[in-house]
Amino acid sequence: MIKAYSKFLDILEKIQRVILTVSVPAMVLIMFYQVVMRYVFHNSPAWSEELVRYLFIFNVMMAAAIAVRRNSHLQIDIVLNALKPHMRRIFTICATTVGLVFLVYLFILSLELVRSGAPNTSAGLGLPMSIPYTCVPIGTALMVLTSIEVILKNIQELADEKKGGTAV
Repeated sequence: MIKAYSKFLDILEKIQRVILTVSVPAMVLIMFYQVVMRYVFHNSPAWSEELVRYLFIFNVMMAAAIAVRRNSHLQIDIVLNALKPHMRRIFTICATTVGLVFLVYLFILSLELVRSGAPNTSAGLGLPMSIPYTCVPIGTALMVLTSIEVILKNIQELADEKKGGTAV
């Protein structure tokens, strides 16, 4: 079951990477356009800065989900490295579960944010604010899915360790 879930997340991650591969250069090009318009032509369009801001936030949320899955968030490893592998797995399960609870709460709040943003429009693009706000529930949902995988894999490793009879 964990393998099938991981394969599903592999597909999601590939989609996220494609989106990031397209949107990051798009951000750079739009910012370059804005700088040229501002400093060369003295006419900076408002939509360009706003679009880059929204793309940046969306990219951060997408990349954060990949980072959760790869366990590559900024952290202090000195405590983890001092633990034996068995305790490290238990610690990872506990810490990820705490993060998961927070992410579920954030997801619930973000749905309300999207709902409440619908009547408002963005200044530069004229979009309903619910559109850029959707990056929060999308990102948190992806992080919830990847957190579940991290927990399941660590539980599986603990179970395999117990079956093997080796208390590492």
